[in-house]
Amino acid sequence: MKRGRAYEEAAKLGDRYPVRYNEADRRVIIERFDYPEEWSPRFAPMRYDLPETYPRDVPTVYISGRVSYERGKPEHLLNRIHPADDDEGEWAKWCIRDHSVNWDPTRDSLVKLTSMMRASLANPNSDNPFQEV
Repeated sequence: MKRGRAYEEAAKLGDRYPVRYNEADRRVIIERFDYPEEWSPRFAPMRYDLPETYPRDVPTVYISGRVSYERGKPEHLLNRIHPADDDEGEWAKWCIRDHSVNWDPTRDSLVKLTSMMRASLANPNSDNPFQEV
């Protein structure tokens, strides 16, 4: 993982959101992500776990276990998959692999992933809402 790049991208996210970056754990937490309408509460954390190979490979995304979608269970929400350090069920995995993310480390970043996540959460049952970004 290129730590300098991850740090810079987390700092850019910090221009819009309160962000916690933990280099040792390779984790970025957006403390107050603005979930789209139809999610409750509208403001809650979102977490990116960065692989050792970041930025070559896409981070794993977790949404807050406190949020719920008003129109049922979103197709890409994997409620039973949590990070290894999550004993309280604070996080639930958001499956982005099914969205055919063509992650390109030369043009993609945590900032772009955050925009992609807003699109995905706005259309949580779409086959590939990332195409809209």
